[in-house]
Amino acid sequence: MLSISGCTDEVVEETPENTDIINTISEGASGQSLMPVDDLPESYEFLGSRELSAEKVENEYVSVEGFVAGSEGLYMYLDSTDVYVDVIEMDSSVSAEDFIVQYKAGFRELSSGSRFTEEIINGHSAVRILEYVTVDKDKTPRYTYIWNNGNFVFVVGGATDDYVVLSTLAEATGY
Repeated sequence: MLSISGCTDEVVEETPENTDIINTISEGASGQSLMPVDDLPESYEFLGSRELSAEKVENEYVSVEGFVAGSEGLYMYLDSTDVYVDVIEMDSSVSAEDFIVQYKAGFRELSSGSRFTEEIINGHSAVRILEYVTVDKDKTPRYTYIWNNGNFVFVVGGATDDYVVLSTLAEATGY
């Protein structure tokens, strides 16, 4: 008796879950040109931008080799919540990745739960960072998103305990 083994199940083609198109940043772009200004999500208002010096970036984040320039976009959400987008240009994608690694290394572990949550923002692997601040004698969560696109590091944060407010602004960068 001859028996033949084989798969007789129907073949189903799977599509990837993440179908985001990763926007490439054109050569010569500046941090300021990468901030969302005109096509903002509903309830967000662009207030202005400013340059970030190497000293300011070092004080706010981390000191790493390869800093080129930095810009900060200031926004208002629902006329009451300050949020920001910092775009930090590094001299290479390796320097940008090192910036993120070093920044994350500066945080202590939380006593319970996870400080870092991996997410996808505009097709890029991003990290949502959880910190706690004291507001009216209560511990209140604050979030920051950080990721890179090539040699640019994007940081989105603000005075909100709702990380969706920040992820929405992060997605509005398009990068």
